[in-house]
Formats: sequence, C-alpha cells, structure tokens
Amino acid sequence: MGNAISTPAINGTILPGVTRRSIIEIALDHGYQVEECVIPIDELIDADEVFCTGTAVGVASVGSITYEGKRI
Repeated sequence: MGNAISTPAINGTILPGVTRRSIIEIALDHGYQVEECVIPIDELIDADEVFCTGTAVGVASVGSITYEGKRI
C-alpha cells in the first residue's frame, strides 16, 4: 500500500484516544493516506508493519499475530 495507514473506525472496542488522533494527524502531515475501516485478518497479516496505540503504551509495535492457532 505504500503511503497508506489503515486503522479501525471508532466504534465497538476502538476508543477515540489522544495518541490515536496524534498518530493520524502526524501521518497526514507526512503525506500518508489514512483510512478508517474494517481491517480483514488477511490484510493485517500481509501488512508491512502493525502497531497499536494507547495511553499506557504510547505506540507499540506488534511482534507477532496469532490467528487460528498459527503465530505469524
């Protein structure tokens, strides 16, 4: 996807956090496209990088994903 960042939309379990908003603003300022959408597991697994944001962790890289008993 190149200069694109996908993030789940704010609904359900996703909170409209300050850190999340800051990352989106910084990404847009640096020329990234930011898409708020449902992220299928296949897209998540195929992503170049995956990270999480939160008040307690700031920005944390995801080292692995376990899906259907397989660790990727």
